[in-house]
Amino acid sequence: MSHLPTTSTARSTHPASALLDEVQVPVAQSAAGTNNAPAVAVRPGYRLVPALVGKSTEPGSILYVECPDWCVVDHVADRNVFIQDISHQGEKATLSLTPTRGEQVPLEVYLSEWPALAEDNGQPRLDVDIDSEVYSYGRTAAMALADQMVAFAEDVRRLAETLPEEAQA
Repeated sequence: MSHLPTTSTARSTHPASALLDEVQVPVAQSAAGTNNAPAVAVRPGYRLVPALVGKSTEPGSILYVECPDWCVVDHVADRNVFIQDISHQGEKATLSLTPTRGEQVPLEVYLSEWPALAEDNGQPRLDVDIDSEVYSYGRTAAMALADQMVAFAEDVRRLAETLPEEAQA
């Protein structure tokens, strides 16, 4: 009787998982004893990526999690204590409101997903971060917000055009 391995060596294509040279991924074995591809089905628009989970004072465990294609988080470098704390975040679009006096007020928008969060049913949301206050929107509310922002930008432009020309130095 031959002894076939029950794991297969896999290399991650996620750029930030360079810490992992080789990871052992469980594979399915058929009744005939032959190894098949990894026994994991991934939803369309998602990929499997390694995630480091555990206390920072311990070595932690590498798990593979479904990650949306738009996610830019390195789930190995961005270690979580519990698997339920793993979240996904997309590329940020940023606008800094820079007043003539005072500090900059950053405004960022990005996609996010908290798979273990019951109130969102693990669905992606649009997060709007205004100076570290984060507001989350589903699709309908996010589209309404975008419409409001376009109207607001038109008002800002209309008002700005009424200002006197600035003197050139």
